[in-house]
Amino acid sequence: MRPSLGERPPGQPITPLSTPSMLTTPGPNPYYQYAEGHFESARATAIDRTKTGLLLIAIGFFIGWIPLVGVVGGILELVGAIMVILGRHAFGREHARNVMWSIIIFIITIVVAIAAVFAIVFSAIASYHLNSTNRELPPSFGPYFIGTFFDVILIGIAIFGIAQVLFTYALQKRSGRILLWCGYVSIIVASSLEFFVLIKTPYLNSLPLVVPGILYGYAYYLARGRIIRGEIPAPVAPQLGQGTPASNI
Repeated sequence: MRPSLGERPPGQPITPLSTPSMLTTPGPNPYYQYAEGHFESARATAIDRTKTGLLLIAIGFFIGWIPLVGVVGGILELVGAIMVILGRHAFGREHARNVMWSIIIFIITIVVAIAAVFAIVFSAIASYHLNSTNRELPPSFGPYFIGTFFDVILIGIAIFGIAQVLFTYALQKRSGRILLWCGYVSIIVASSLEFFVLIKTPYLNSLPLVVPGILYGYAYYLARGRIIRGEIPAPVAPQLGQGTPASNI
């Protein structure tokens, strides 16, 4: 008698059915996880530094025109600028390049100012020694020295103003960039009034600096607002397998 379909013939051993092999996926590479975590941590630190730095610079601009208090404003601007420099890489190549150009222009301004002062002093010494009959300086030298000194300062302010514009130019929208250029023009006009018109009126000669202080300060504050709202920097995912990104310093 034949066994029916599906029945096992008598005496035949039972063979277990083979189970299909399961595909196993490898776990995440710990090195890549560390690299990604380090990238995100460094980027967040750079963004926080820039936000804090822009706030300090804006406060420095707002109070920089006030006599005596302006010294505190200058310190705040210096500390804020250092923080923005340290966090520059998180906002792209254009911003990082502009920040470096600002530093170069700042150094050039200092070098030009020092060279001009030395030239004026050397001119005074030369005039003194060339006048063999009268060892006193000519009466017109005093006004000439002061006028030339203020001219040099004004030129330095004009050069340094370019650095102030470039420092956050890549972080700004069109309105912020307009404010930066308006601040640049106004600082030259205000400095001219301070040195050549209101020089003999203490505590009032710094009054024209209110306008560039407000323009610059508000422009820097607008850049900080863009960071807080998440408009900048654009989200960037690290490319795995290429190691950790370059340092922000």
